[in-house]
Amino acid sequence: MNSLTIKSGLLLAILTTNLGMNAPVKANTHQTINQQSLELKRKQVKRQSASQELWERFRQRQDEFRLQQHHQIEQFRLENQLRQQKFEQLDRDRLRLQQRQEIDTLRLQQKLRNPY
Repeated sequence: MNSLTIKSGLLLAILTTNLGMNAPVKANTHQTINQQSLELKRKQVKRQSASQELWERFRQRQDEFRLQQHHQIEQFRLENQLRQQKFEQLDRDRLRLQQRQEIDTLRLQQKLRNPY
């Protein structure tokens, strides 16, 4: 019976020593895995924020380009409107000149028919 107690005591001592030696290793491994996982998450966040920043810059450039296009189209429209107004004014001036010439021609014809 004595040897059985000694054997079980030795077995208990070996198990305790083994657990005591493995526990810090396991804790250290678990801590290393957690650190690696955190580092991986940080890298993913950095990548996401970098790609998000690139996307934001792209959108900003697109918005600036569209605004510039809109400005150019509006400028063209206004210039075209001014050109049309100038042509309309020229047409009016031509019509007035033509009317004056016709009136002058009619007056001359009347004077030639009725000199007095």
